[in-house]
Amino acid sequence: LKENDDVIYTVLEKRAAHILEKSELVKSDDFENMRNVYESVFERKQRDIGCIRENEGYIDAVIRAIDACDRVNCIEQLDGRIDILGLSDTKSMFATDSVVYLKNPLTDLAFTAFSNLMKDPRAMYEDTFSNVCEEVYYNRAPFCILPLENTDEGRLSGFCNLIRKYELKIVCTCNVESANGKITKFALLMRELGKIKCPSKLADGEYLEIGFNFGEEQRLSDVLCAAEKFGYRLNRIDSSPIYYSEKEYYFDTVFKGQGDLNKFLLWLELEVPRYEVIGVYTHLKTTKEKNGG
Repeated sequence: LKENDDVIYTVLEKRAAHILEKSELVKSDDFENMRNVYESVFERKQRDIGCIRENEGYIDAVIRAIDACDRVNCIEQLDGRIDILGLSDTKSMFATDSVVYLKNPLTDLAFTAFSNLMKDPRAMYEDTFSNVCEEVYYNRAPFCILPLENTDEGRLSGFCNLIRKYELKIVCTCNVESANGKITKFALLMRELGKIKCPSKLADGEYLEIGFNFGEEQRLSDVLCAAEKFGYRLNRIDSSPIYYSEKEYYFDTVFKGQGDLNKFLLWLELEVPRYEVIGVYTHLKTTKEKNGG
């Protein structure tokens, strides 16, 4: 086994050097379709395994693992001229930073917390959550606030569905603790993907939230390994069945950290094309309700 391990390490070093060499050649040329470039580096050919049948699963798994490492290694070299999101600080298209929400004591506290990040915050009220979302969707207000989860129910799937339905993006989150100790997590959302500058004294972590709808050949485990490689660790994951299918699931995945976002998204663009970025955001420190229930 030791002799085999020595051979494997030598082969892997040669593979890494070979990918680096091909990546450098690719980067020296002008290219428009990144997927075609990616295919030129990797030949997707299924090889027959001439071994005892009981070993096939194990060998397949090893080959898949090596192949996944190859692709991450390739992305490390290819991202130089690629900007997937063009992410920049959010700038309101309005004279004031209007924030629309359904008025109640806890959401008022969330608005107060988010107001610390705005120049001229103004609260606007609607009578239904759908109307709240529509104000932002139709560009009548730059921001809105929705609850994401609470102590009693956990993830609030109805509000997560509203976020997807109206194509809103999370730009900041905060926890509000009520007088009886229960916690509700709120999100500040806008129409376009962006990120609000947050003073370090207010911040309590950086997060990346992505939704996945995997195809037959795509694996969540590969995504998690790539995320870790590019500096993100899994914080939580929620799954829900897709309404038109009995076999497919939608995975809402939250990563924590300040990793190399561009490299990770480039990897996703090529490996898991059915994904959507729900937010790149800062989580604020908890706000407590002093009075009330």
